[in-house]
Amino acid sequence: MPHVIGTAGHVDHGKSALIQALTGTDPDRLAEEKARGMTIDLGFAWTTLPSGREVGFVDVPGHERFVHNMLAGVGGVGCALFVVDLTEGWRPQSAEHLAILDLLAMPAGVVALTKVDLVDEATRDRVAAEVADRLGGTTLAGAALVPTAAPSGLGLDALVAALDAVLDRLPEPPDRGRPRLPVDRVFTMRGSGTVVTGTLSGGTLRADGEAELLPAGRRVRIRGLQGHGVPLVAAAPARRVAVNLAGVATDQVARGDVLVLPGQWAPTRTADCRLRCLAGAPAPLRGRGAYLVYAGAAETAARLQPLDAAEVRPGTDALVRLHLERPLVLDVFEPVVLRDSGRDQTVGGGLVLDPFPPAGVRGTAGRVRRTEALEAREAGGPGGLLERVLAERGVVPLADLPRLAGLAPDALTGALAAAVSGGMRGAEPPAVVRSRTFAWTAGAWKAAQAAVLEAVDRHHRTDPLAPGLPAQSARAAGGLATGVEVVEALVADGRLVADGPTLRRPGHGVVLDPAQQAVQARVEQALEAGGVNLLGDAALADLGADRRMTAVLVRLGVLVAVTPGSYLGRSTLETAVETLRRAFPDGRPFAATEAKEALRTTRRTAIPLLEHLDRAGVTVRLGDLRRLAG
Repeated sequence: MPHVIGTAGHVDHGKSALIQALTGTDPDRLAEEKARGMTIDLGFAWTTLPSGREVGFVDVPGHERFVHNMLAGVGGVGCALFVVDLTEGWRPQSAEHLAILDLLAMPAGVVALTKVDLVDEATRDRVAAEVADRLGGTTLAGAALVPTAAPSGLGLDALVAALDAVLDRLPEPPDRGRPRLPVDRVFTMRGSGTVVTGTLSGGTLRADGEAELLPAGRRVRIRGLQGHGVPLVAAAPARRVAVNLAGVATDQVARGDVLVLPGQWAPTRTADCRLRCLAGAPAPLRGRGAYLVYAGAAETAARLQPLDAAEVRPGTDALVRLHLERPLVLDVFEPVVLRDSGRDQTVGGGLVLDPFPPAGVRGTAGRVRRTEALEAREAGGPGGLLERVLAERGVVPLADLPRLAGLAPDALTGALAAAVSGGMRGAEPPAVVRSRTFAWTAGAWKAAQAAVLEAVDRHHRTDPLAPGLPAQSARAAGGLATGVEVVEALVADGRLVADGPTLRRPGHGVVLDPAQQAVQARVEQALEAGGVNLLGDAALADLGADRRMTAVLVRLGVLVAVTPGSYLGRSTLETAVETLRRAFPDGRPFAATEAKEALRTTRRTAIPLLEHLDRAGVTVRLGDLRRLAG
C-alpha cells in the first residue's frame, strides 16, 4: 500500500536535498526555485523503500512567506519527515511547522537531522536533545531522530529504515467509498489536456468514471489516472494521484478545488469546530479578528463566532463557528489550521465537528443547546455520527444524510438498516424510523404521528358533524415537508381512515344532539309520506335541515343526493329500484315514461332519478330506452 510523506522544517534546512538523495528526483520544479535555491511551491517525488513499500514525498517550502503553500501540501499526508539543520538548530519556521503538524494531528513522523558532516559530536547531541524536547507534548513526541548528510549519503539507510518502521505502525487507510482529492496542482499536458494532482483519501477513484469538481459543482470525466509515473485503472486512498480530466479547461480549476464523485460531497460556508489557540499565540482568538482557514489544499478568509466562550485564550480550546468567505469542502472530524492574516502567523487550529450546522445560534439558551450537541458529537466520534445527526435534527431527508453523516450511499443504507432494526442498540427498540424519503428518530416520528392524531381528534371534538379533518390540514400538523408520509403511515396501520378528502378516526361517527335528532325524525317522516318524489334544499330547510344538517343526513344514509340540491330517502331509492326490477324483468328495455308510471311519480323526479341510476350502473342507457343491469 502506498504512503505519502510530507516534509516540514525551516527554510534552507535541506528538505529538498534530502528528498533528491532519497528518490533521485529534484522536487524543485520551478526555475525561480532553482535560482533562489529554496522551495517556493510544492514539489513531488517518489521511491520504493527496501521493504518494497511505495512512498510519495510532498516537499513543502520552509520560508515563512510561503507557509500557505506548505499548508496546501500537508493536508491528507499520513507521515511527516521533519528536517532540522544541525548547523543552525531550532529556528522560527521549525516551531511553526511543528505547530501545524500538531494541529493537523499528524499520526507519525521521523526527524532528519541534516548536515551532520558539518558539526562536531557535541553540537549534534545538543541539537538532538533540544529537538527531542521541542517535540514533547506534540503528535511527534518520541519520533526517531536520524543524523544525515544528503550529499554524501551519510545516514540515509538509517533514515529509510526509520521511515519503514514508522509506516509499519500506521493503520491501513480506510476506503469509505467516498473519495476526495484536494487539488494542489493544476497543469496542461500536451495531448491530454487538464491534469490535477493531490493526495487521495476516503475512497477509490477509477479511470473513465464520472466525477465532480467542487465548490463550482462542475461535472467532469476522469480520462486517466497516474500514480508515481505509472498509469492506473483505479487509485486507492492515501496515495499521490495525477488525474487527467475531460470536460474542463485548465483555467477552470484551481488549487483548493476538490475532485469527488457526483453527489457525495457538498461545499459549505459555515462550520462548527473545536479550535485550540496555540500557547505561543500573540492574542486570544476573537470574533473581531482577521483569520485565514486552511483545510486540505484550500485557503479562505474566515470570521470566528465563539460558541461556549467569549474568546479562545492562548493554550486553551473552545467551540467556535467559522463563517467562511469562500466555500470549502469539509469532512466531519477533519483538522483545520488557523492563521492570523494580519500578523501572518499560525495561531490555532482544530477539528471540524459539523460542516453543515443549523443556521443562527441566538441567545444564551441557543448557544447552550448547540454546545451540548457538539460535545455529544465529540463523545460519539465518527461511529456515532448518524445517530447524532438525527438526534440534532429529529428528521432528515434521506438525500441529505450522506453528506451530513459523512457516509457513502452504500454505507448509509447499511447503517440505516441496522438502526431501523434496532441493531445499533442490541435488543432495545429501533433508534431510527425510515419513511419513504426521510429518516427520523423514534421520538420525532412518534411526536409527528401524535400531532396528526391530536389534530384529527380535536376536529372531531369541535366539529362532530364533520366527516373528518381535511387531509391537507392533517398533513400540515405532521410538518409541511414530512406530513404526507406521517399520514400515509397512520392510514396504513389503521389508526386513521381516509374518507374522500378527509381523514377520520376509525370509530368516528356522527352524534346528534336532541334538536338534530328531531330534525332527522321530521325529514324521515316527510320522506315516508312523499313517496318517490325529490326533496329540494328549500323543502328540507322548511323541515329544519340547513345545508350542514343535510350533508350530515347524507353521510348517515338517510338521504341520497340524486342531483346537487335534490334528494331522495335511501330506503325510497332502494324501493324504487325493486319496483323497476319487478316491472321490467329479464333486462326488458323501457322508456322513461314507462318508468315514471311504474314508480307513480312525476317526470320532474323520474328523469333525474334514472340519470342517477345510469351513473350508479344500476341502469344501462340504450338510446331513448334503458334496461336494468345484471
